[in-house]
Amino acid sequence: MYGFWYSVKENYSFTGKELKEVFWTGLAFAFILTAYYTGFLYKSVVLENTLGMFIALLICTVLVLYLHVACQKIVGIKLGYKVNYTYWLNGILICLFLSFITFGMVPLLSMLILPGAVTLEHLPNLRLGKFRYGINAKDIARVGLAGPLSHIIIVTILGILYLSFGKSDMIFKFITLNLLLAIYSMLPLPKIDAPTKMDSASDGLGVFFFSRTVYVLCLSTVLFYALLIWMASVFSFVIAFILGSIMTIVYIITMDQKN
Repeated sequence: MYGFWYSVKENYSFTGKELKEVFWTGLAFAFILTAYYTGFLYKSVVLENTLGMFIALLICTVLVLYLHVACQKIVGIKLGYKVNYTYWLNGILICLFLSFITFGMVPLLSMLILPGAVTLEHLPNLRLGKFRYGINAKDIARVGLAGPLSHIIIVTILGILYLSFGKSDMIFKFITLNLLLAIYSMLPLPKIDAPTKMDSASDGLGVFFFSRTVYVLCLSTVLFYALLIWMASVFSFVIAFILGSIMTIVYIITMDQKN
């Protein structure tokens, strides 16, 4: 264990470029959610709390995106990789365009274009003695799942605060932010810089390529967790996992019948 944390101490870092790109990604998400919550894109009068909500969402979004990538970096170091975050400027611009043409009413639609992703590169001193030196689909999936898992943990913590302190509307907005980011992270989206080049991909696409069954389990669990919270204020990941497992069993049976 000491060796692992020493490895984290030696190899964990965010470059200035990464921090800048996390900020710009967070800025886009904060704008999209502010448009959804306040409706300032279609209302003739901008609400007085619009700026305050935007700043609060911006701080929260940048923080949770940082934690998202931080968890992936730590898991990457455990597996012997350096994880780097890069945004996709065209994706961010398309997200903002979708927000404008829908007047911000469908925030998830505006997030369907991949605005950023992580890439893995070897840390030679940590890969010594590892089986199969090359990057493999299983490791990509493990690093990818660390991102959505960070949002689930944050939602669980916020859920305790939400239920303990009078169901604050602002806390619920932060919960929704994390749920949307968790769902977005699980979507199998590629980052295509040229028609024939896929530069990187969403966390979900890495899991999808590794195992369809694992992907269905993870995606359905995240979706059920979000639905339980949004529809019934039930913060039970256990129930969501059970429902996700049932969905996965149905998927397996259906695929077996087709084959």
